[in-house]
Amino acid sequence: MKKWMITSLSLMILVAGCSNKPQEVMDEETLEIQNSAAGEAREYLNYKVNKEKKSINRGLITMMINNRSDMDEIETGLMSLSTEHFSPEDYVYQEGQYLKGLNSWLGRKSKSNKSGLNPALEIKDDMGWEQQMELEKKNPMYLAYIHEQNYVDSEGKIKGISLGLAMNTVDYIRVEDENKLMHFDEAKIDDQQLEEYGKKIANTVVSRVKANKELKDVPILISLYKLQPLNSVVSGNYITSSYVDENDKSAKKWNDVTDKYYYFPSDEGEEKDRDLHNRIRDLEDYVSKYFSHQDIEFVGKALYQKDTLNKLVIDVHTGMVKETELIGFSQAIGPEIVDYFPHTPVYLYVKTPKGLKATIVKEVDQEPFVQIH
Repeated sequence: MKKWMITSLSLMILVAGCSNKPQEVMDEETLEIQNSAAGEAREYLNYKVNKEKKSINRGLITMMINNRSDMDEIETGLMSLSTEHFSPEDYVYQEGQYLKGLNSWLGRKSKSNKSGLNPALEIKDDMGWEQQMELEKKNPMYLAYIHEQNYVDSEGKIKGISLGLAMNTVDYIRVEDENKLMHFDEAKIDDQQLEEYGKKIANTVVSRVKANKELKDVPILISLYKLQPLNSVVSGNYITSSYVDENDKSAKKWNDVTDKYYYFPSDEGEEKDRDLHNRIRDLEDYVSKYFSHQDIEFVGKALYQKDTLNKLVIDVHTGMVKETELIGFSQAIGPEIVDYFPHTPVYLYVKTPKGLKATIVKEVDQEPFVQIH
């Protein structure tokens, strides 16, 4: 694989190209490019990223979380919260290395799984599927996933751990009857239940982490994440967090998270910031006029800290995959991002059916940086 720089219309465009190789190798490379692109997309939070160490629970999040938006926000949202305690100037980010046996933690507590963090169920042999269904609805699966992030010094020594507890707002229940037929139902979990249960198990998680001799004096940031229902087009958000310093053994004080994302287009987004809503819509119209042969859709995600717009992420969904088209698109949209959003950090990702194909980053008072993947 080779990379080269192209300068045009004041944009710095980094293009990654691949030589002719067998299809099975190309598929592997495509996955690696997408993984690399995802890592680079995280860096708008200014952390240096150790890309050599992969999470020991890699892949588990895709099994336990229902939608892609939540997967992304669980990670980047936790990184954002971590900056307050583990400064990007002093620490390096690396994927989680310590939560072993996490799959068991996410299960129900039982005689065979004493480490389960979800409620135990007492299912009797003579219990019909209807009774079992009601029992599960009364005792839903609250915890869906635990996301671990490590913050290390320049020598790789662990200095801090951030943990995100992804909590269900809906538990999707499946029960099999005596004829092997599957029955489905769901249990909705209100905000109070979610938060109370999350805080209860948070101390158990902290105790387990501190039981590791290597981690007993390492501070922990633990946060509760509110998941969105199945197939939601928007992500959930972190609702509260607690910092456990090196001398503490439990989460003593919880602080509400004031950061909130608004999506554009949406009624809530337009009500929050009509000007931003119109700017995103006008930019989409402008680009679509010059690329009329392509279906192009913009989805904006704006982070407000209290009432201040902190950053804007735009996903551009399109069918274009040719390198020449992507370069042309980047050359066209780069200067427009500067004009439309002069005082806002913008992170624009061009997404196609084959994955992430281009990343455009525009910091305040800087020219956009563009990478073609």
